[in-house]
Formats: sequence, structure tokens, C-alpha cells
Amino acid sequence: MRGRQRGLLLFVNPDDLQNSMELRSQPRLETDEPVQVTVLGESETKFLGRITNYSSRGLGLLAEQPAPQGAAVKVEWGDTLLLGEVCYCHPEGEGFAIGLDVEHALYHTEELARLARRILDEAEPQKNRQEKEIAK
Repeated sequence: MRGRQRGLLLFVNPDDLQNSMELRSQPRLETDEPVQVTVLGESETKFLGRITNYSSRGLGLLAEQPAPQGAAVKVEWGDTLLLGEVCYCHPEGEGFAIGLDVEHALYHTEELARLARRILDEAEPQKNRQEKEIAK
């Protein structure tokens, strides 16, 4: 793919991007869902975006800020947490089109948080008993 370097961002020629999209092995599903995007690193950058399409391996986002190619990204989509790497980023309309290769997905995060709280709450009385026995 041809692109030009601009600081830490690689802006890809949209014509080259269209050619590479035709080589996908997984079908894309179209959507328009709001998400919270976090570019991970020494200083995390958070911004809003919208998922425009997705497959089992990747996401297409339209975001208000750019993300550097190769950056690790966390996407919070309802009660789903996705971790991936930025494949491309280019200006589109008033924002930026970002392509992500999804590495990990965690579903039902609200349910997992409730389960963790319950486990911790159950463990607390046992910890207090053990501390009292040690103090004797």
C-alpha cells in the first residue's frame, strides 16, 4: 500500500485501501454503533467513534480523532471490550476512517463485573476470619 508519513500517522491512499479490502477472507457486516475508543500506550488517548462495519477479525470505525497505524487500541462497544491493532487511518469527511485488526474480544463485561464483585464479597468474610485467627 502506498501512503505518506505524517508524524506518527500513516495516511493511506483510499484507492489502495479499496483494493486491499477486496481480499478479505471474512464477510463484513454493516452497522452504525457508538463506541469509546482508547489508543493505548504511555499516554492513553480517548475519543468517541462509530463502528461502521465489522467481521470476526476486524472493525471499521469512523472516529473524531486519528490513530497511528500499528497502535494498540481498546474499543468499548456496549458490554463488549475489543482489543486490536490499527491497520489503517485516513481522513474521511469531518473525521477519520480507522481499520482495526481485532486480537481479543471480551463479551458480557457487565455480567463478568457482577460475578467478580460477588466472588470478592464472598471472599471478604473468610479473609476477616483468617486475620482474627492470626491475631490470637
